[in-house]
Amino acid sequence: MQRYEQLDSLRGLAALAVMLGHFLMVFAPIVQNTSDLSFLDYPLNILKYSPFRAIWGGHEAVIMFFLLSGFVLSLPFYHNRQQSYSKYAIKRICRIYIPFVIALFASIVLRDAVFESKLSDLTSYYNNLWVRPPDMISIIQHLLFLGNYNTTIYDPILWTLVHEMRISLLFPFLMIIIIKGGWKAGLPFAFALSFGAEWALNHFETRYMTNFVVSFHYASIFLVGALLAKYLTPLKAAFSRLNGWGIALLLVIALCSYTFKWIGYDEDFHDMFPLHRGDWMTALGASIFIITAVSSSRLSKLLEREPFLFLGKISYSLYLYHMIVLLTLVHLMNDFLNTPLIVLLAFILSFATAAMGYYFVELPSIRLGKRLTSWRKKPIISDTGSGTSLPS
Repeated sequence: MQRYEQLDSLRGLAALAVMLGHFLMVFAPIVQNTSDLSFLDYPLNILKYSPFRAIWGGHEAVIMFFLLSGFVLSLPFYHNRQQSYSKYAIKRICRIYIPFVIALFASIVLRDAVFESKLSDLTSYYNNLWVRPPDMISIIQHLLFLGNYNTTIYDPILWTLVHEMRISLLFPFLMIIIIKGGWKAGLPFAFALSFGAEWALNHFETRYMTNFVVSFHYASIFLVGALLAKYLTPLKAAFSRLNGWGIALLLVIALCSYTFKWIGYDEDFHDMFPLHRGDWMTALGASIFIITAVSSSRLSKLLEREPFLFLGKISYSLYLYHMIVLLTLVHLMNDFLNTPLIVLLAFILSFATAAMGYYFVELPSIRLGKRLTSWRKKPIISDTGSGTSLPS
């Protein structure tokens, strides 16, 4: 079964975009709604309300993560290398859950060590993080992935891992529809999950992003990733028939679709695309990026260079720890260093922390999953698929 290293690099770039987005949100001009100002009047809007948003678009990167997860997790099913559900579940728990739990308790310990009082000189987003002290109920909710609870009190990115874990455990059952019905059954089913979730969100109280209804919506993105993998050969063939101008046009369409939410922000046409419908526009752009990454020899060679591959390796830990690092430094040094310098230090330290997380948490967790499932010689799912997220 072929391993697509380009997609590891793509996942790493998505994790980097999430980190950049969170770090930029420290600064008020970034989070303020300035969409009524022109690019000439307010040049920063070029970064905020244009396709340049792809560089630091966190939610867009999350959609990319879920697509990659669906893509990679589906591959064994197409090559008759799927394993028993018990082995699959054990490996998913070791791959995702163990690093998740360690990051959770790291955030709790560090918050307790450095928090003295609520911040008041940053943006409202950061001023309200780590304000609530840990409590047993919220910790249990985090550990069990049950209920509709607030993940921002510990590590704001953990909500995506809640959905990743839930959907991963259901994924083999979802694949039955793809295997038997292909796109004719899989795509309508994905739309049904997404629009059904939208209906439910409009009729039930779902205060936080960890609610089960949203998991159904994101499961639809997993299914799209699985369909990309299933039809990869004809999609690559179609891509190969494009000339240079055709590829350029395709990538422009992909970029505009990926950042659709921010182009013409606050304009009336966005009313047709509430949050979860807008995710489908983002998924379209991200899908084109994925197909291009595995189809273009030039882009593939670029993404297979060691710096990008290393970024892909540490992407899950980078995703898990970057906010913990930033919040720790902000609370520890806010009275001694100016904010831009703190952010710069956090940026550098996040990579070092991610590398340690990969070598000392992720790899041992992967090895544990191997040991726990090695009592049979049946082939196993790849250890380091897509994710952080999200690993798959």
